[in-house]
Amino acid sequence: MKRIALIPVYNEEATLPAVMESLVPLVDLLLVVDDGSSDRSLALARERALREPRIRVLALQRNSGMSAALRAGFLHLVSRMRAGELDPDDVVFTMDADGQHDAGQLESLSLYFQDRALDVALTRRDFALYPWHKRLGNRFMTLWGSLWSGFRYHDVESGFRALRLGVLPPLMEYYTGYRYSCAQEIAILTVRLGFRVDNGFVTAIRRYRSQTRLQDVFINALLGAWAFVRWRMNRRSEARNWDRCPARQDIRR
Repeated sequence: MKRIALIPVYNEEATLPAVMESLVPLVDLLLVVDDGSSDRSLALARERALREPRIRVLALQRNSGMSAALRAGFLHLVSRMRAGELDPDDVVFTMDADGQHDAGQLESLSLYFQDRALDVALTRRDFALYPWHKRLGNRFMTLWGSLWSGFRYHDVESGFRALRLGVLPPLMEYYTGYRYSCAQEIAILTVRLGFRVDNGFVTAIRRYRSQTRLQDVFINALLGAWAFVRWRMNRRSEARNWDRCPARQDIRR
């Protein structure tokens, strides 16, 4: 099983070098996706990649949001898996580039993931550094994600997660990747698509920083519900096609 770290980056020149340095010894592939940074983030990532073959850098032409950066990274990994370079049982870890996640927990999360034979492990954050309004907002979004997924989440918005690579192809059939929609879409769709999901691994947050605005909360909530609707519509379409299938009609007879 290969370990892959995927980190979306937007204007993180102050923290990115240390984050990359901490991850390189722990993974087989470090995929950095720059989301149209206006600072030196992209240049720093490329400079480090020249000295380390395990690092691959992708660059979006303009800032499109964290979810779009993750989408670009996911599609890149799916392409390499289909080319035979990666295996469906390899694991991709998504982490933020601002230093809030502890790379040292990647090993314990990997063991947690394997011991429970999971497809998706979404970490559960320690909110000690979070102000009350962010805790309240996360509570609402977690309840919202739990409602549409049918799974009892404890923290749906965490950016530190592990996914088996084989999860990505069916997920990308529904994933829009708009602004900050990633958390809701991934949480809802992976459950509805029938994957083994867990939200019990507790992770400490080393620094608090939030770039989301109130309008992002409403957009994310809407896209989460829309992800469920599209999944539901597809299920109904498949059921209708199966009912019309000659084999199905023969079984009925």
